[in-house]
Amino acid sequence: MKIWKEYNIMKIWQIAIAIFSIIAIILLSVFSSFSYPYVEKVSADWVVDDNINIRIKAVVENPNFFSIKIATLICKVFLNDIEIAEGLDKNIVLQRGENNLSVDLFLDTNKIQKWWTKHIKNGERSDVIVEYMAMANFFFFNKTSKTRKLYSTITTDFTQKLSFNKTKAINVSLNGIETTLLFVNKFESKWQYVDENITIINSSIQLYNPNGEEIGIENFTYNVFLNGIKLGEGWLADNITLAPYATVNTYCYTRIQNEEIPDWFESHLRNGETTLYEIRSYAKLLYGDSAYFIQPIEISGNFSTNFLEKVL
Repeated sequence: MKIWKEYNIMKIWQIAIAIFSIIAIILLSVFSSFSYPYVEKVSADWVVDDNINIRIKAVVENPNFFSIKIATLICKVFLNDIEIAEGLDKNIVLQRGENNLSVDLFLDTNKIQKWWTKHIKNGERSDVIVEYMAMANFFFFNKTSKTRKLYSTITTDFTQKLSFNKTKAINVSLNGIETTLLFVNKFESKWQYVDENITIINSSIQLYNPNGEEIGIENFTYNVFLNGIKLGEGWLADNITLAPYATVNTYCYTRIQNEEIPDWFESHLRNGETTLYEIRSYAKLLYGDSAYFIQPIEISGNFSTNFLEKVL
């Protein structure tokens, strides 16, 4: 009797082992034929409210005949390899075929100063990179997939915006008669230095005295505004004296405080990726025995960007 029981127990174990072996073979067979879901299309939009987020929308194709659970989906956005936004979603079930997913990424404006520095050093060019990493669970198996794609490329021309080559006449009233005392022929800007704390723009300015008497220019300063935010200031290093009918080329320096860049960037996004730029200048012009307060440089306009315009 005892031998019979032992025989039955052994048979049960043999059957159990056989069943588990078959199940394992089936699972391994299925897993070996497992095809990882892939992204067919990605689009991105700004979501602007109290905070600024990037909403990533993706069309994901699950090519398998069974549904798959994505334990975690992590999305990131980079500007010139600087991570500016990240978000995640959990416990996503991908049905067979096409699936529409949406993930909100929080914009970290603390990274914008680093981006600005790299953008300028890269010739005012930035690559927008979208990266997503998915961790899928399938029975007892885990599988991770990471994809990184170039989404779009952004170029700007800040220094061109802060320049002009159209002659401006500076007129004042002499004895009730409007008289031109100075011509500002051009104002050309170029980058000189940039790091994470400060940006220096070197500008050349050409002045012409159309009169038979010399004129002097003192305390020539100007401020740079983006969307009403004072981003920097510039000045002539020395006062200038222009002889009669003389043309003078001189230089001034604009100092941008980079800690203001994140505030401007946020205003740029809240304004639909549009910025109003302005240079407001002030100087004292000396002619004869009189002094006149003038605005030698007046530059204003708008520029726009479209960081998230492309659809992959």
